[in-house]
Amino acid sequence: MNGRSPLFFTFISLLLILVACQQAEIVYPTPIMPAALANYTPPPVNAAPPTPPITPLATNDPAALGPANTLPTPFSEPLGVSQGGTAWRVAVSTAVPPNLQAQIQNMILAADGQFAWVGSGEGDLVIDINGARPFFTAVYAAAAPFATIDDAISLTDLQAAWQSGSKPLFVTSDTAAALTAVWGAPAPSVQIVSPEELVDNLWAERPSLTILPFDQLQPELKTLRLDGISPLDRAFDPAGYPLTVPFGVSGAETAVNSFLAAWNQPTSNYQPDKFTRIALTGVTALVRATAYNMEQNGILWPAEDVAAVLQTADIAHVSNEVSFAPDCPYPNPIGGTTFCSRDNYFELLQFIGTDVVELTGNHLNDWGREYLLRTIDMYDAAGMVTFGGGKDAADAAEPALFERNGNRIAFVGCNSFGPTYAWATTNEPGARQCDGTMAAQIRQLADEGYLVMATLQYTEYYQYPPAPEQVVDFEALAAAGATAVSGSQGHHAQGFGFYEGSFIHYGPGNLFFDQMDMLGTRQTFVDTYTVYDGRLLNVDLWTGLIENYAKPRLMTADERAQALTAVFQASGW
Repeated sequence: MNGRSPLFFTFISLLLILVACQQAEIVYPTPIMPAALANYTPPPVNAAPPTPPITPLATNDPAALGPANTLPTPFSEPLGVSQGGTAWRVAVSTAVPPNLQAQIQNMILAADGQFAWVGSGEGDLVIDINGARPFFTAVYAAAAPFATIDDAISLTDLQAAWQSGSKPLFVTSDTAAALTAVWGAPAPSVQIVSPEELVDNLWAERPSLTILPFDQLQPELKTLRLDGISPLDRAFDPAGYPLTVPFGVSGAETAVNSFLAAWNQPTSNYQPDKFTRIALTGVTALVRATAYNMEQNGILWPAEDVAAVLQTADIAHVSNEVSFAPDCPYPNPIGGTTFCSRDNYFELLQFIGTDVVELTGNHLNDWGREYLLRTIDMYDAAGMVTFGGGKDAADAAEPALFERNGNRIAFVGCNSFGPTYAWATTNEPGARQCDGTMAAQIRQLADEGYLVMATLQYTEYYQYPPAPEQVVDFEALAAAGATAVSGSQGHHAQGFGFYEGSFIHYGPGNLFFDQMDMLGTRQTFVDTYTVYDGRLLNVDLWTGLIENYAKPRLMTADERAQALTAVFQASGW
């Protein structure tokens, strides 16, 4: 037996078994793939995303990311370690826009160490356009300078501008990275600019185009319909829009499921419950030939074409310059300038969905101050809020305040033109007289978080360009903090302006009034202001042409081009 005991061989056998156990490969069961991913081949999760042909601009500037989506302090190290081990590493491709990156980082901060941000490094989870499991959609918009005649573009033409440089196209580096992932590399002529330079470059190269995230639109830009669709439409469906881009997460199923379960951020930059649409109009006076035609054709007849744009607004504005009177006589189509409206005409204001009535008009007290008091009571009973005039001077100075979908809107207005008997006094009704108090009021309302719509009953100029003194006075209200300034006196359509971030329309023209002697008094604008998440995004111009002394109808394409050309030229554009 060579002198070896049985215990020795037993010891050796046990030792060999232990070594084999330590060296044996552990075989895990093959994971079962969900049916939804059966035909999907995920990208390598540990591979860095490819470098795009466009070098993005460095951006650690929170202002460049939009007011509501400021990035937290940039992560210089991977974040977080879960209690059970290393956190899931989250990587993003260069196509992921900064706002979405900020939201992912916010989620990671709230996820108690489940995930670690590695940015463009190697990740267990990769966020990219058309990732395996969609969780966010980004809606982009096609736009041009506000002073652009065309209102629409086809997807074919927009892609041609990107791919072949058929039209001047400016985009930021973030948008360029996303478009490159979808449409391929841009033409050499496509210009990559910073967000701060975008608007100035577009205006300097008119006609020109841009593509940008819908929520980064600005009033200085016109949102173009793309194949007939605008993201500003009330019935907009992102699923049917060519510039809706889906972002998804890819990686191991357990990691992806954990990510989706932890996602507590918005699922899109387009959120319908953050919109407020405000329709602002010009002069209304249901008198003379306008009233006569209402008697002949029906009380609601003047609004047949324009009603839709007012009824679909969240806040519909009317500047009605005349009081209602029970003893107002049957209208004389060629009567004078002492005005009243018959009570049954009130139905027209209700039909168009009037929410707020401006009382800065010259003719409110034509029939007697007692009739203005009665008319204000009629507005109150109908649920219409008034501003710019009231039962006395103090009441006339009160703003009309609204809160719609989280947006705070204030209306203030005054009458600088007179006549004296139109103004409210300490104890008598009338329009608010313009003085220095309105600018201070605008500043206070802006400080309280309101977007202020300021209106002026100014000197009546029958011309497209604003008068020099008109520019000075309107810009003063813009400088005080008004989001928009509009000239309610404008029987004749007038031009526009931008001043210190504010939008100015010097005169939208008549809405319901009988001036037919000049083309400019027949042309009318209804300006629809789109407010989103506390900011003015866009001003859309509905253009009508008054017929039969009463009824604004939708302009033809040629008529619209003529009107826009006239007012843009008068604006110095």
